Amino acid sequence: MCSAIFPFRRNDLWIVQLILIFSAFPGMTCQLASFTPTPREFRGLTAGAAMGSAHPIPPGYILPVQLDRTLSIEDARAGDAIKVRIMQEVPLPSREKIPFRSVVKGSILKVARDEDETGAELTVRFDVVSHRGRDLSVFTSVRAIASHNTVRDALRPVAAYDEAFPTSWATTVQIGGDIRYGDGDTVRNRWNETVGKAVLGGVLVYAKSNQALGCDGPVDADDRPQALWLFSADACGVYGLKDVQITHSGQTEPVGEITLHFKKADTKLRAGTGPLLRVVSRHDSGNEGNLDPLMLLPARWLASGTFD
Repeated sequence: MCSAIFPFRRNDLWIVQLILIFSAFPGMTCQLASFTPTPREFRGLTAGAAMGSAHPIPPGYILPVQLDRTLSIEDARAGDAIKVRIMQEVPLPSREKIPFRSVVKGSILKVARDEDETGAELTVRFDVVSHRGRDLSVFTSVRAIASHNTVRDALRPVAAYDEAFPTSWATTVQIGGDIRYGDGDTVRNRWNETVGKAVLGGVLVYAKSNQALGCDGPVDADDRPQALWLFSADACGVYGLKDVQITHSGQTEPVGEITLHFKKADTKLRAGTGPLLRVVSRHDSGNEGNLDPLMLLPARWLASGTFD
């Protein structure tokens, strides 16, 4: 019987009662029971660690990242781990932030050579953000990607400046054409419209749609300043990588799978290459029916801090 796998005390019988309510739906009772965790399974974990997946990063948030190591397309294999680092502190709801240099983890899903063997297609997924000791599960798409040379150029002042001061105080040109007028000043687009402000380590700007290249603006009417690092408000597509093309951004099915095509199979994405990722809705993946087993935990286990 399904009830045999519930190791709860008498005062936990409300869980059984809750699950029995679902018995009206064929097959649901046993499925819910099999996903219900016990205190023993969480022994030694803090409540914060266990709840790491319960508060995902909202869809629409942009993650400006950079490759730590050179990625050789010729040597890449399906299953290889890949990681990038957050290059500007990312503000989140409830005043939370993803700190600078946080790790975003992913993996290579597929490497396929062209029929003529000259080019190759690489499919990757970035689906874990390490945040304050927790691993947050996400689905991401790629909005833009810039070569390491393009990234370096965006850091260079466009006019003479006093070398006694940090270069971040100087005026620079963002990837895509916006002008950043130094820390604390404004960011203006090509039409001299203010799109945000320059902050320590990057910019906070309102992401704009770029219909010509296929990038959306605000998601679900949530128009708030985004951490775009060295990128313009409407930055979209490939910058400085002439033999690279984004063939699937990961925004549509298969959601979260990013595919790049390389005209030359021996191409390398050098360390310092900067992708601009964007969190996309989990519901688009077809997983909206999956139940988070933590929702069935008694509140006192979460409140105690450990599951002993």
